[in-house]
Amino acid sequence: MQPKKHYFAHIPTIAIFIVFAMSAPLGVLLFILKSIDKNAEKEEKAAAQAQADYRSDLGPASAQTAPRQENEPAYGHDVPTKEQKDAKERHKLLTTLCTIGGAVFLFAGFSTLFMDGADSMMEAFTAIAQMLGGGAALLTGLRMDRTRKLERLLDKIAGDRDNIPLDELFAAAGIDAAKGRTVVESAISHGYFGADAYIDNRTNTLVVRGAAPQPPRKPKPAPAPEPAPADQYTAILQQLRQVNDAIPDPVMTIKISRLEAVSARIFELAKQDPGKKAQLQKFMDYYLPTALKLLNTYASLPAQDVQGENIADAKKNIERSMDLLVTAFENQLDKLFQSDALDVSADVAALEGMLNMDGLTGNEFTK
Repeated sequence: MQPKKHYFAHIPTIAIFIVFAMSAPLGVLLFILKSIDKNAEKEEKAAAQAQADYRSDLGPASAQTAPRQENEPAYGHDVPTKEQKDAKERHKLLTTLCTIGGAVFLFAGFSTLFMDGADSMMEAFTAIAQMLGGGAALLTGLRMDRTRKLERLLDKIAGDRDNIPLDELFAAAGIDAAKGRTVVESAISHGYFGADAYIDNRTNTLVVRGAAPQPPRKPKPAPAPEPAPADQYTAILQQLRQVNDAIPDPVMTIKISRLEAVSARIFELAKQDPGKKAQLQKFMDYYLPTALKLLNTYASLPAQDVQGENIADAKKNIERSMDLLVTAFENQLDKLFQSDALDVSADVAALEGMLNMDGLTGNEFTK
């Protein structure tokens, strides 16, 4: 079943204004007919869309068994549809009518008002209306003509390409992006690029046929490099300093300062002798993070609105653990010197043996 033609729905508003300037009743009648025909066209499109959705829900089997309309046309990729051809012809016809009709009415109104002279206010008003309507129609026609020329130019630029970036298309035509996009959409509706043309907004590309180009994939960000040991040591010392500044208790401040000083000495030894890092694994992975966690908790307790028994007990437990932490940090520092102490003992024993063998210890003078 062929769709009904809705001629009144596609009458341009500017044409109705021109008719209204000539005959007010006829202009009102055309406006009413356009509104009625436009609503009927919308209802038919909605019904057709609902029917298409219903058929798609039935699945591919129903599509295969459904009889094909005898007059249903087949369109290729580069061949515009009948609707696109009709829209193109209407655009061409309206361009001609607006340009010629606008010029005629503009000249008629100008002639009546300035050359022949209006005999009454009514004639003057009619002449002014003709000039305004004719001028507006003429400008509309000229603008539509420029659009038609741009559409043809864009079609030539696209040529046989399957797709073309809009920026490249606009640069070749010498138009800005905002105006160019409007003209491209108009050219698509008029079938200049074929039945399947569309704008791919992901890549800002006019796709004439085939699949749209894939947008470039963003490279995955490189993983952040692990902080160097020196940076890690500096960050820990900064955290100890910050939590120490956040705790006003003088006794706790002294103990935290001791932890900071011992930790700085441990880190200095680790920098000087990388072989000692293996001895600091548990110290770095457990003792230091646990100490910082307890101290941050202690610093946040006074900010609570309620100072109850549980908060007081928590503060006492952390204060009591500080002595153990200071002792543990000092013992860790002492352990780092264990291998050095063994080397010193071995060196002293060897030195004493050599001195005794060479008789340089002075024992022969005591005989």
